[in-house]
Amino acid sequence: MPNLQLKCPCCGGTLEFDNKSQEVICPYCDSHFTTKDLQEYTDDLASDKQEDTSWDQSRVEEYTNEEMKGMKIYSCDSCGGEIIVEETTTSTTCPYCGNNLLVSKQLSGDLRPNYVIPFKNDKEKVMENLKKFFKKKPLLPGSFSKENTIEEIKSLYVPFWIFDADVDGKVRFKGEIVERWSDSQYDYKETKYYSIIRGGQIAFDHVPVDGSKKMDDKLMESIEPFDFDQAEEFNVAYLAGIAADRYDVDKDVTFNRATQRFRDGTIEAFRNDVHGYSNVSIQDSNIQFSNTQSSYALYPVWVLNTKWKEKNYQFAVNGQSGKVAGDLPISIPKSILFFLLFFLFAGGVAFGIAFGISQGWVSGLVIGVFAGLAAAIPSHIIMRKQNKVVKFQYGAKNYIRENSLNITQRKEIFLYSKVTKTKRSSSK
Repeated sequence: MPNLQLKCPCCGGTLEFDNKSQEVICPYCDSHFTTKDLQEYTDDLASDKQEDTSWDQSRVEEYTNEEMKGMKIYSCDSCGGEIIVEETTTSTTCPYCGNNLLVSKQLSGDLRPNYVIPFKNDKEKVMENLKKFFKKKPLLPGSFSKENTIEEIKSLYVPFWIFDADVDGKVRFKGEIVERWSDSQYDYKETKYYSIIRGGQIAFDHVPVDGSKKMDDKLMESIEPFDFDQAEEFNVAYLAGIAADRYDVDKDVTFNRATQRFRDGTIEAFRNDVHGYSNVSIQDSNIQFSNTQSSYALYPVWVLNTKWKEKNYQFAVNGQSGKVAGDLPISIPKSILFFLLFFLFAGGVAFGIAFGISQGWVSGLVIGVFAGLAAAIPSHIIMRKQNKVVKFQYGAKNYIRENSLNITQRKEIFLYSKVTKTKRSSSK
């Protein structure tokens, strides 16, 4: 019979039982575990179910023959984009690259959306929101909002696959509690490590995943959330005067992104139930899906293309809420100026205080430099982030079903502790 091998919760090395201490030790990272704590930890691992993130099939159907008679497809020879428009449309331009579109074919065989969220704001409101978006961006080049010209403003229904699911989840975190103390010779730091388990149920409704290859997925997630309470059963009448992007990402392809958003949303919700630790990090998670459903919807988006200094910039505006997203250029001179201002102000204040309490010129200067950098670097990062807003959503917190979170398992297992000591510098 082969020897049983247990893995270290800290480094993954093979554990050994130490006869002298009657504890389980890791020869690789020198961690020590009591048999009771390790048994509780391994029992919890053994109780994990096989993860199930399968999705039920979508209930969407194809357009009816009557609906297809009133619509046709326009294609772009430049970027390959395809949009669905009314049959009465004689010409239009591509919302992605601005080129003229040519009639390609009559609509046939496409899936019919289940839902549509109608547009709630007009072009004037969109331009007003865009101007507000440009304001309070201190690193934005002064000439950008004045010289750039909006070449295209297009209202467009963007295809999204929509996912619902009840989640039974279990998440394992690693927690640390740090304590510090000192004596006449040493500064001590003790770190206690815990395995933290949270399990329970949570449900998500109408989590969207972009169904268009031409649209930047990060840009689409940056203008979320969409309020599904305002969605209507699809009717071709909603396409009157407004183009609809033709989906080109199959539902099956979007399952991975949907699953990731459900997983991240579950982890975040369970993490908010963990308190009292100095540091908490995720170790692993296990989720089970039930009552899954996927559907197809058209969501309202204004697409704005602008050019500044021969570079193209694209912005998207949520046609329901008016939220704007799009990365903006950063002025190098302004970036340097603000960095120096923060550095000089914070450094000067720190130098003055240090010098005033008789630290001397050299010590005051060193303290001032470090204080200036400590203030300037994070301030500079924050200011740059104001111009770079396009990013994936973490999780799906905006789509948690009301009152669905139910934490049923709370475990906190002590693993081991480590103490380090640092010799104190001799007092002057």
